[in-house]
Amino acid sequence: MTTPTAASPDGIRRLYELMRRVNSQHELSEVLHEAVHGVVEGLGYGVAAISVLEGDTLVMTAVAGPEDVREAILGYRTPMAEVFDEYAHADEWGILRYVPHHRLDPETTTYAWRPDYEPVDDPDAWHPMDTLYAPLLSASGRVLGNMSVDLPPEGRVPSAPQRELLEMFVVQAGLAIANAQQREELADRVRLGGVVQAVSALGGERDLQEVLAAAAATLHDGLGVTQVTLRCFDESGDRSELAVGHPGDARGGDWVVDLLADLADLVDREGERPVRLRRDHDDWQLLGRTAERLRVMFDGRGWEEGLVSPLVMGRAVLGYLGLSRSAGDPAFSEAEVAAVQTVGRELGRLLQDARVRERERRLLAELQQLDRYKGELIATISHELKTPLTTIIGHAEMLQDDGTGGASTDAIMRSARRLDRLITELLSYSRVQERPEIVRGPVDLVELARASIDLLSMQARAGGLEVSLRAEGPVVVEGDREELGRVVDNICGNAVKYTRPGGRVEVVVDSHGAMATVAVTDTGIGISATDQAHLFDAFHRSSNLDALSIPGTGLGLAIARRIARLHGGDVRVESELGRGSTFTLVVPVEAP
Repeated sequence: MTTPTAASPDGIRRLYELMRRVNSQHELSEVLHEAVHGVVEGLGYGVAAISVLEGDTLVMTAVAGPEDVREAILGYRTPMAEVFDEYAHADEWGILRYVPHHRLDPETTTYAWRPDYEPVDDPDAWHPMDTLYAPLLSASGRVLGNMSVDLPPEGRVPSAPQRELLEMFVVQAGLAIANAQQREELADRVRLGGVVQAVSALGGERDLQEVLAAAAATLHDGLGVTQVTLRCFDESGDRSELAVGHPGDARGGDWVVDLLADLADLVDREGERPVRLRRDHDDWQLLGRTAERLRVMFDGRGWEEGLVSPLVMGRAVLGYLGLSRSAGDPAFSEAEVAAVQTVGRELGRLLQDARVRERERRLLAELQQLDRYKGELIATISHELKTPLTTIIGHAEMLQDDGTGGASTDAIMRSARRLDRLITELLSYSRVQERPEIVRGPVDLVELARASIDLLSMQARAGGLEVSLRAEGPVVVEGDREELGRVVDNICGNAVKYTRPGGRVEVVVDSHGAMATVAVTDTGIGISATDQAHLFDAFHRSSNLDALSIPGTGLGLAIARRIARLHGGDVRVESELGRGSTFTLVVPVEAP
């Protein structure tokens, strides 16, 4: 090919064409490929290579030239400080840095490759040890990497016009690389944000094993790693609780508990940042107890790099996340490390939430078991008390009939009948707690309310109460007549019982669409807001002294609400202390 010897229009056209090819690429790898091949194919150099800066190390990423050269230098890592040392010995050709061979110390300079030919005794000839560099810079002057070229056109030190073309190309290539990196960083942020969001959404009521397995698969696919391991521990930290891996199993031994201790120490010292494990990195020492075991694991499985991130909630370490990549895979970027740290916090939150749910389920199961025991105990004791109590009542009645008992017999009868009512209530409570179904049929709530008022009429007259029923016609629902009658009797009986002499009790039966109601309003002593919060709890008695002076078991309203809810309804209350109450039975007209 003909190499331009000046920054002529032809040279500028060639440069324009090269840069058009470079800038037409979107992937960073393609931009680097076009850049090095542009130097070789368009500007006539025998070899061109670009090293991209990763941390403080230049990694040879793109090479154009003979295949043996590519094999020798691709992937070669050089500390940036060494290149800057060579820059100090260089002639500055604009942005280019030319280091003649005679300025280099062969004892301290090492190269992955050098041309193998005898130098020519000509001051303008290119010597095999000559070096021509160009730092690749962004628009803001940030160092992105380094381009090195070798075997210039015609085997001679580049002329001023050739240097001018190369310099213009390098400047434009640096901008193209910066743009490609920015595009990749933006795409990376979007990708990693999606990974974090996907992991965060794995909570809810799912099983913890399922959550961890889904998280491992999400991280494996989203981060493009070789292996993901997730392990969490019980709250004492004494043993492994759950371990999942993707795609392989999460293997390990008892030593993984030591890893938890190492991570806990690290979180105390430095926060929850992930530990980066690379063969040429010294972060292994951060995991003092387990570093050697991890090295053996890496060697055995052919892993080149890994991240170990604690799963944290606050300052508590609940487990760890392990990610690994094999030789030839890209190194973890800083954005990926930051995303893994965020994932560690999210998984810690999910673990904590799962533990809370598990504790709640366990406590609920224990409470349900206790409730069953309580019901069985109540039923057993009540049945056992019923037989001797019946005998006591029978003999007391015989004494009353004979007229030989006197005041003592009357006291025995009053107490025995009170105890009998309590046992009956206990048996009713036990029955409705265990009853899974009800026998349904048409029930007229107006009829139930009228029967309840008739039953209470003598008690109402004795207390000087005015009791009224208001209903425009039959209100028929599907339910258990006996059980619904028990609810109506209870709320009407309470109204009569807790209303002072001269007061009023009004019963209103109505229907509203799909629901029917029995509302019982009284002008009685009322119920405080504090007592209303526990009104339907079993065995609850009011804190009001006026209410406590009236005998009761504290079971009636609990039984009433349970029966109402078995019918698909409820019992509701509105009350003000000292001004009366309204209790309302609400049931669906049709069976639910």
